[in-house]
Amino acid sequence: MKGVIWHVYRNQEKGMIRGDDGEQVPFRKSALHGVEFRALSSGQCVSYQVQEGWLGKEAVEVRPCRWENRMHRLSRM
Repeated sequence: MKGVIWHVYRNQEKGMIRGDDGEQVPFRKSALHGVEFRALSSGQCVSYQVQEGWLGKEAVEVRPCRWENRMHRLSRM
């Protein structure tokens, strides 16, 4: 799936992703691949998978999109 970082909770080391389908799913710092947690910012394009966690759906395998995709998604917000 693809979406954008909706909010980053730095002190809790987690955040929210808003998917292209409009659904919001949380992610944890441990779900990141190819990007440091401190480098994340709202509006950044990411790809991810969704799985059921003990508190409901959560994003895993969160990876930054390539640059050209990121600019396209930001223009759609």
